[in-house]
Amino acid sequence: MSNKPTKTDDWNTYRLALQERTYHIEWLSSMVDLQMMRERFLPMLQLHKPRSSEDMRLILPFENIEIRGQFEKHALLLKGYISVTIETAGVAHPDVLYLPCKKSNYRGIEEPKEEFSEAGPLEAFTESLETNSNMIRRRLVTEQLQVRNLTLGSAKTPASIFYLAESQILADRLTYQVEQASIDHPKTLLDISNFAMRLPNGKSTFFPPYEFTELPLHAIHMLESGKVILVMEGSRKALIAPTSFEDSFVTVSDLFLSHNYVVVIRVVRVFSFIMALTLTPLYVAVNTYHFQIFSIKLIETMLISRYQVPFSAFFEALIMELLVLIQLEAVTRLPTKLSQSAGIVAGIVLGSAAVEAGLVSNVMLVMVAVSALFTLTSASVQMRNFLFVLKIPCLILAQLYGMTGIGLFWFLMLSRMFAVRSLDQPFALFGLLPFSRYLKGKE
Repeated sequence: MSNKPTKTDDWNTYRLALQERTYHIEWLSSMVDLQMMRERFLPMLQLHKPRSSEDMRLILPFENIEIRGQFEKHALLLKGYISVTIETAGVAHPDVLYLPCKKSNYRGIEEPKEEFSEAGPLEAFTESLETNSNMIRRRLVTEQLQVRNLTLGSAKTPASIFYLAESQILADRLTYQVEQASIDHPKTLLDISNFAMRLPNGKSTFFPPYEFTELPLHAIHMLESGKVILVMEGSRKALIAPTSFEDSFVTVSDLFLSHNYVVVIRVVRVFSFIMALTLTPLYVAVNTYHFQIFSIKLIETMLISRYQVPFSAFFEALIMELLVLIQLEAVTRLPTKLSQSAGIVAGIVLGSAAVEAGLVSNVMLVMVAVSALFTLTSASVQMRNFLFVLKIPCLILAQLYGMTGIGLFWFLMLSRMFAVRSLDQPFALFGLLPFSRYLKGKE
């Protein structure tokens, strides 16, 4: 197979003859900003008529101009460079000038799509590394803020690590892990979340060892808390490391609320996390094994509601939880306005129809609805997603072993959580000191 690069239809060639020299210009129209080329490059070339690539570099108002050989032309053109080869008396010079003129068609700063804050600025990261870096710099004005520029993968995607001077050790660890993960990376780098899967522990655990945010204010708060931030060109989110289980219950809105209210709402979030995993399995365990722990009135209500239901409590709960997962996936793929309507229709119409048809009991419908509300109170989008999935194994263990199975589920989940590490630091820290810092807002 030949390694010679083939020219595509967007490969353009232009020859500019000025006196005794000819400038052979090549570029990819899909990658190059043509307006910049016409306004800043060609006029300067026609005005000064440089004799060599070095003279050309001195007169052109561009940064990061490179002078290399012909063999690197194809790779640099794919990155948005313009190649200029000077010919004198029909003989091409061995040195080729490569001019960075990449086209950047990114959207402007908009409101966040996933993370919501009832207070603070309504701005989110974009796909432009330069814009994201500016949003961090102009809000965190301090000499302690350090920036480390990197390139990711074989495509040399630009990225930056932000950290305060006191967090240099963590920045060094992240830099090492990023460089190791960049070795033999596929040429197509989809997103920072996709790249994070190649970092240590990125794909070997169910719990996310790295947190992502689209809010610059959240990223700045994490920087002030001693963490480091990774921002990548082409990605609308920033990676936060190291992260911990406590961070899943912290939102940027906490910065604008009173201390007492923050303490209460964080306790509510922890309670909601526990109940989101336990409520429906607890209903299955009680219906299957533990009738005696509730009063006769409550048992009668549960039995009457399930009188005409043809399924066991386990299959009833499993079907409803799977329907919630399907509904969540369907709503996620729809446009915003349509997804809201579809969610309401699916929740009300299908739920009422299932109860009237005798396929689902009233109590089960209430349990699943309340469990979904508990799940949606999660501060982290990642936490919210894996809570919906974690209910299924908990349901299975509750059906097999009752409340003992629920306890076994929590033991296995916490054991796995304690084994996860984020940037060589433990993901889960439980005790009086972490809990005290969590309530005081000093994460």
